Amino acid sequence: MIIQSDWHIHTENSYDASLPLKEIAENARKFGFKKIGITDHANFNDEKFLGDLNNSVQNVKDLQKIYPEIVLGVELTPIEKPEFDYIEKHGTRDGYIPPICDRPYDIELAQTKEQLMSMGVRYAIGGAHWRVDVPYAKNLQSDIGTVINEWYRQQIWLICDERVTILGHPWYNGKALWYDDFSVIPKGMNADIAAALKENKKYVECNEGVLCSEKTSEKFRIQYAEFMRELFEMGIPVTYGSDSHIHYAQYHTEMEKILASVGFKPGDISGIADTDLW
Repeated sequence: MIIQSDWHIHTENSYDASLPLKEIAENARKFGFKKIGITDHANFNDEKFLGDLNNSVQNVKDLQKIYPEIVLGVELTPIEKPEFDYIEKHGTRDGYIPPICDRPYDIELAQTKEQLMSMGVRYAIGGAHWRVDVPYAKNLQSDIGTVINEWYRQQIWLICDERVTILGHPWYNGKALWYDDFSVIPKGMNADIAAALKENKKYVECNEGVLCSEKTSEKFRIQYAEFMRELFEMGIPVTYGSDSHIHYAQYHTEMEKILASVGFKPGDISGIADTDLW
């Protein structure tokens, strides 16, 4: 069995998920997973997201008494610094107007490492989800080159941030802009990402949601899996993340086949070492 642990899972305490934690734990045991990491979303520093995170923390702590293999994590998403500052001041995103800026916005995450640790969080996944460089970026029709540059900026920033343990779903894109041919991502960008992962001693995630998406071509799957193998061969630890939201790890058998096809063997897919947990 190549996949032995899962470090990216969302429960019903994520705004976009509906999986009960107990159902996840039961199915993970059936699959033979030794560790499972619960990483509910903390996208913003407002009451809604932090309340959801608190609920996730409590549910995990309660169920760990029966399922000690559960590890409490969090998924952090880059947000624009002006919006973070507005929420800190007003306690809500309501009424926020993005300021005009002559350069890309600085990036922030919803909580500090100290705040997360005080809740009992043991690690964090950091993943790019949308543009945060210009006003109202999520509503813009962007050319592929602009989006690639912004994803690159965010991913390098995440790798270098002390809060991020795992770079989550590298090059994930909700609009599947490059899911037909991964080679549109410049090789130099991937080389920089690899170098930053090694320098900062970070993990990188092989994500089921990306590799097994209905939006991905077979060509992309092979290219992306080969990219993961290249990172592994460079000495960068590769974790598995089902990124489950509605059904738990429904493609894990298919993931095993994809990983095996590019040379992964049992023991190659990593878990987070105890020394790397907070």
